[in-house]
Amino acid sequence: MSEQDSNEQLSRADRVASSTRASDRASAQRKKSNRMLRTIFLGTVAMIGGVFWLGDQYGVDRAETLDLLVTSAGFVVLLALAGLAGAGCIWLIRRLFGKNK
Repeated sequence: MSEQDSNEQLSRADRVASSTRASDRASAQRKKSNRMLRTIFLGTVAMIGGVFWLGDQYGVDRAETLDLLVTSAGFVVLLALAGLAGAGCIWLIRRLFGKNK
């Protein structure tokens, strides 16, 4: 076997190993993302269950507890939208008044 053939085989092996590592990293990132989504979902379910349990312990009507949860969720969404609007304004100002490079 010539030296060129062995170098060619090594470069192929390096490319295969590199692509395998890249796919492993992508797979690990997807797993982390799925874990994060699962954690957020389970935390939300636990929080809602806890609020209903506390409402029952203090004698608050379930309908009133649900109304309070919906109002709280609406407030959180409103704050998130306000943050997005602020970020959009900053982006627009930078785009309009920034230096054109």
